[in-house]
Parts: sequence; C-alpha cells; structure tokens
Amino acid sequence: MGIGDCWYEETKRSRTHKVLYAIWAVLINGYIILETCNEVLANFRTDLTGKEKNDLIQFSFAHPSLCAKYIFLILQRKRVRFLFKKMVGEERLYVCLDIEKKSVRKAMLYSLSLAAVTYVTVFFTALDGLRAAIKEGIPFRTEVHLFPSPSYSGIFSGFLYVLKECHWWVIVTNMILVDGLSIFSLVYLGSKCKLACKYFDSLREKTIKNSKSMSKETLGQEFEKDFVTGIKLHEEALWCARNVQYSLGNIYGVEIIETTTVLALCLIKLVSVERNFMFLLANLMYIGCLMVINGAYMMVAGDITYQISKLPMSTFYCGWELVPWRPRLRTLIVVALQCSQKPVYMTAFGVITLSHGNFISVIRASYSFFAVLY
Repeated sequence: MGIGDCWYEETKRSRTHKVLYAIWAVLINGYIILETCNEVLANFRTDLTGKEKNDLIQFSFAHPSLCAKYIFLILQRKRVRFLFKKMVGEERLYVCLDIEKKSVRKAMLYSLSLAAVTYVTVFFTALDGLRAAIKEGIPFRTEVHLFPSPSYSGIFSGFLYVLKECHWWVIVTNMILVDGLSIFSLVYLGSKCKLACKYFDSLREKTIKNSKSMSKETLGQEFEKDFVTGIKLHEEALWCARNVQYSLGNIYGVEIIETTTVLALCLIKLVSVERNFMFLLANLMYIGCLMVINGAYMMVAGDITYQISKLPMSTFYCGWELVPWRPRLRTLIVVALQCSQKPVYMTAFGVITLSHGNFISVIRASYSFFAVLY
C-alpha cells in the first residue's frame, strides 16, 4: 500500500522492482494525500445539502487523522525495523511457546475484528449514499470533494469520480495496516512482560527441585546465574516498552484525538440530521468502529501495565530463601525488586495513559464534548 517495508530482514529485490515500487509509493501516497486535501477544501463549497455538510465535517476531522497515522509510521520506519529486530529477531534467553501462541492469537483477534468492523462500516456508508441517491436524487457519493463538481461530465470527470469513491477504501486499508502493526507490537510487548513473570515463577520450581539434588555451593551458583537471566529478561521488556512508545506513541495520540472528536461529531449527526434506518445503521457502525479501535489500543496497553505489575511478586517468590545467603546475591535481589516495582505505562503524546479505565474516560470526554457543542 505504499507504506514501505517495516520488517527488519532484508528482502532480495531487483533494481527494476525497487524503481517500480518507489513510483508506486509516490503515486499511492500522493493520491491519498491529494484526495484528503480535496475533501477538506470541499468546506468552501456553497451547494452542499445538510447531510453533505454533516458528513463533510465528520470526514474533515477523521481522514486527515488517518493520513497522520501512516505518515508517522513512514517517518519512524527505520526505528520500527530496529525495534522488531530486537523484539523477535535476536536469540532469546528464555522461550515459552504457550505465551507466544496466545499472543499471536490475541493480536490476530484484535486485528481481524478491527478489519471486519471497519470494512462493514464503509460498506454500510456506501449503502447509505446509494439510498440518498435514490430517494433524494443527489449523485451517489461516500465522501464529499471539491473537485470534480457534480455538474461536470465526460470520461475524464468519470475517471476522477471513480478515484474519489475509491479513496475511502484505500485510506481505511492503510489505517488497518498501521493500527494492526501497532496492536501487534503492544501485544508482543505484553508477552515480554508476561514472559519475565513466568520465568521467575518457573525459577522457584527449578530451585526447589535443584535443592534436593545439588550441594549448597552449586545451588547458589546456579540460582545466581538464573536470577541474572531473569533480570536481563526484565531489562529487555523495559527496553522494548521505551522503544515501542518512542516509535509508535504518536500513532496512539492521533487515535485518541480522532476518537474523541469524531465520536462527538457522530453523536451530533444523530440528533441534527433526519434519521432513517440506513443512516442510523451506518452511523452506529461508524461509532462502533471508533470504539473498537480505541478499545483495542486501551485494553492491549492496559494489559502491559497489568502484566508488569505482577513482576515484583514473582521476583520476591523466586526461591531466593532456599539458597545460601551471599552479599552479591542479596544486592542483586534488592536491586531487582526495586526495579520491578516501577510501573510501565504506554501514553498518547506522553499525557494520556492507555489503560482500561481511560477507555471509559475517553468515551465520557467525547460525550461531554458533544453535550457542550449541542
């Protein structure tokens, strides 16, 4: 879709392929941005119906936000590649296939749900445009643009009209790709935190088993070695959290702003536009799409905070009391416990914390915004 390659492994491509892809990327990104600008400039039109004015205000906030998402990803593409290489490409100290499989299933569930509800929303919006074309006699449209005007005719105008109608499908596809990549990153970061807790839980079981067959000296050396591995796992999770936040944090921020403003505008449309079944269905699906996207970010990021909050307890009950007491080991345990108590939060623009509770707060803020405007 012209976003570029965000994977860390090099793919063998011919020079022809690289040139053709560069041309394609310029064309598709230029098409998306120019059509979005064309849509925003339609606010200067004076021949719009009431429904078109309401749709235009809603899309004038939503679609530039979608463009901002993938522009941020393109700008951070190199950092995202390095992040993925560190997260999944390098040799890992400890592996739990059960956690990784659950993480993949969870990420797929969120991403497929997002794709399904988004495309269903666009489909019902197209049906609403078709209903308006039949009932009200206005030209069929899903978006409102400045050019070409409905009064224009001819083959070239028809071609531009087709491009105009395809724009929304293309831009939401890019949105799904960017949001899916962000959600996958957050889910896998959560699995890193869960893996650290799992390691310290298994360390206690291993220490109990070793205490029955090893000497105290060997037991102490083995435990210290394994405990250092656990500290490295925690440090790796913290590094991933910092870099996921730095690379993709702006995308979270755009999503929060988009949800708050567009959700309020959807509520305004419900009370200010003449209602019919297809309009209500399309608008409610749009609201549902916004809540699914925002909820996915909030819940996945909230799981990261929750999983890392269990680490102090797992670290404390790792079995240190079963091994001979050493000054070096005592220092390691105390420092590890102090570091594990520091919470990890994913934030939007460094201000709004992504959490289960703030998911409700964002929805309330949207309703408050709607109440003030209306």
